[in-house]
Amino acid sequence: MQDSKPNEPQKQSTQTDNFAAALRGEVPLAVGDVIQRSWDITLRALPMMLLGVAVLIIMNGVVAGIAESVFPVDPEQPDPRNSMLQSILSVIFVAPFTAVVTLMGLKNARDAKPGLECFAEALRYLPQVLAITFIMSFAVMLLAALFFLIFGVGAVALALVVVTAIYFQFAFLLAIPLVLERGLKVTRAILASFLVMNKKMFTVLGIYVVLFVIIFISALPLFLGLIFTFPMSFNVVGVIYNRLIGVPNDSIEIENQPEEAQL
Repeated sequence: MQDSKPNEPQKQSTQTDNFAAALRGEVPLAVGDVIQRSWDITLRALPMMLLGVAVLIIMNGVVAGIAESVFPVDPEQPDPRNSMLQSILSVIFVAPFTAVVTLMGLKNARDAKPGLECFAEALRYLPQVLAITFIMSFAVMLLAALFFLIFGVGAVALALVVVTAIYFQFAFLLAIPLVLERGLKVTRAILASFLVMNKKMFTVLGIYVVLFVIIFISALPLFLGLIFTFPMSFNVVGVIYNRLIGVPNDSIEIENQPEEAQL
């Protein structure tokens, strides 16, 4: 399926290498463009992405069940620490399958057809994906423990934990895509993601607010709309990455890119 009005630049993928410019905060990013582009490319890759999403949901259920048995939470007197550990355990062990669907979104965003090879390609970077996910989760958990220690188990600490988790989720948004697409080392991918995303944090927040509204509305009619909007959420990551980072210049090896781009 081809995008509508293919001659319009905003309807097409970014084909230039914007990595160095993105690190300097010089690449524009618009909420409307990202949402529209993500929706336009959803149908053409829907069957394959639904397969990836189905595997992700199944594995998430399995891991969540194991985490619940290892760190039980009493519904009447919930322990925030066990709830947090459940969440972190689930995120880490589901990360490889999330990376598969993320790679599908990355390929779709640059007009490359995602296929079954995405499973093998993403799992090839399993150590890096797990390392990035663990570092992000550990940072959130460490700060959460600090908040609970200072403010006690209450509304203030919980609010700070939520804000911290959201910030790190956005700050790390491009780390795994940079590993999957450019093969960067873990530390370089995390640093690059922080540098790029901190310059676009409010725009990305706006994108995800709109995406949340779209997903919420799509879930109202018997959840049927989620068949389209859940894969679309991974396309959003792909489009954000494609718009900001672009495509590596084929004539230049990644290792030989400008020092700024290599960090």
